[in-house]
Amino acid sequence: MSAGMIEQTLQTANTAQRQWKNKDVAERAQAVLQLAQLIQHNHEQLAQLATVEMGKTLFESRLEVLKCSTACEYYAANTQRIVAPTTVTHIDGRKVTTLLEPLGVVLGIFPWNFPYWQIIRSAIPVIMGGNCMIVKPAPNTPQCAIALQDLFNQCGLQEIVQTVFATNEQVAEMIGDARIKACTLTGSEKAGAAVASKAAFHIKKSVLELGGSDPFIVLADANMDLVMENALSARFQNNGQSCIASKRYIVHLDVINEFTDRLKAEMAKLIVGDPMLPQTNIGPLARLDLKTKLSHQVSESLQAGAKIAYQAFEPNTEDCFYPPTILTYIPKNSIAYSEELFGPVLSLYSVASAEEAIALANDTEFGLGASIWSRNTEYAQTLATQIESGQVFINAVTRSNAAFPFGGIKKSGYGREMGEEGLKEFCTIKTIWV
Repeated sequence: MSAGMIEQTLQTANTAQRQWKNKDVAERAQAVLQLAQLIQHNHEQLAQLATVEMGKTLFESRLEVLKCSTACEYYAANTQRIVAPTTVTHIDGRKVTTLLEPLGVVLGIFPWNFPYWQIIRSAIPVIMGGNCMIVKPAPNTPQCAIALQDLFNQCGLQEIVQTVFATNEQVAEMIGDARIKACTLTGSEKAGAAVASKAAFHIKKSVLELGGSDPFIVLADANMDLVMENALSARFQNNGQSCIASKRYIVHLDVINEFTDRLKAEMAKLIVGDPMLPQTNIGPLARLDLKTKLSHQVSESLQAGAKIAYQAFEPNTEDCFYPPTILTYIPKNSIAYSEELFGPVLSLYSVASAEEAIALANDTEFGLGASIWSRNTEYAQTLATQIESGQVFINAVTRSNAAFPFGGIKKSGYGREMGEEGLKEFCTIKTIWV
């Protein structure tokens, strides 16, 4: 985009936000509910577009699109309650009222792996809180971004949410512009560090949702049938390209053989191929460079001593497909131990105790999500408090939900999206004493 187009976008957002913030929450909700209806009405077209652009299966694209409408419905129904003023009487008799007010124009920088959901889950609470958002989508899913922007336009939100195909240099300039009051990014650690440092230099709020290396902890007393019902989807959702996918499977020695045998048997049933076909379980990675990186990570880990326990087929250099793979005997000095593997590669570890499982789970720079599988849910909840992550699921796969806060700690980022907290992230608090 030209500098003039970026400037016009900033001017439009800044002017529109001054009017938007004064609209009743009910009026904002009406537009957002219209958006939800349009998403539902156009879900098949949107889903096919996502599959074509980034390779996820059509089944998963449909789920992503329909999930977007639930976020719209949640904030339309709950924002009035979330932003309602609170008043208390101080000990000196004064009444103290606390208000939530919008920050202004928020810049959102989003990835390609969930080209609709990543934008919706961030933009909807931002605009329902009275802000405007400028969306910078991933360059390899432009048609998804354009299609979503068209739906915003149809709801009369064309000035409230605007999409820009900006360069990294233009993004940096926008963060420094006085009309941008805050920014949010979902993406890599490198991108997060760049955005956070730029925002901090200009003393602006930022929220980061970065990578993950989520542990999938199977204790000795786990319901193995339930575990196996969820083990594959936990890792291979979105072709393995999900920040909250389980990356490290930490299994108690008492059940490691059963788990490994059953896992291999289930993985052998996976169909890798055309993501538009209904029988396909795993499609291609989104870009060839992503496959090249994953291949390098696996190769380097093997050289460091890791072993392949299962691989669906021999990888090649001709396409973007990567075989579902299990890595075992992973040494601490290997890439597979320390880095996020963004693709259909599962790292498998065995442990002798729950304490060892927790220690291994926490031995990472990431802290996004985790899951614990055990019949003793009270004990599992106790263990959950010891895991260093933003969310822990007991006997369920890690997932996001518009009604609850989502985010990580450590190098997985800071701040929260969704839930009440996600809306409040981009509000300022004002206290009035009477």
